[in-house]
Amino acid sequence: MKIFVHNRQTKRRPNVRKLTALARFFMLRAGRLRPECAWAGVSVVLTDDAGITPVNRTFLDHARATDVITFTLAPMPGGGAGACGEIHLNVQRALEEGARAAGKVSDELALYLAHGCDHLAGADDRTRAQRRRMRRRELRWLAQARRAGLMTELLGRNAE
Repeated sequence: MKIFVHNRQTKRRPNVRKLTALARFFMLRAGRLRPECAWAGVSVVLTDDAGITPVNRTFLDHARATDVITFTLAPMPGGGAGACGEIHLNVQRALEEGARAAGKVSDELALYLAHGCDHLAGADDRTRAQRRRMRRRELRWLAQARRAGLMTELLGRNAE
């Protein structure tokens, strides 16, 4: 599976190598939930409020910023086997929420990434029970990633 990181925000410089490794880690776990779905590639798009709001409006009919949005894309004709996924992560929201949690920006961004991977695996959070089930799984993945040393310095210094 190929992982691509696209930076479309200017708040902080991403550590592409670490984000790629973390996305692969989460997607391997997500793949166990839906083993029949082979993933050819996943694009992680780093954005901000201004970038995610039109995506949210266009595809989900919500006229506001959010933390993460995912898309599953069918395989391209002639592009080989396996679906592709796209995860839009709001770095600005992670910075704001992470600041409230005593500087845990990497943890917040990692949570958004885990949540996006969980959605790509087919998990849904429309009901309270589904949200609880997803959150428990994502927190377990985060703990595993932390033990594997994948949770630090996902974002560098200010890009400005």
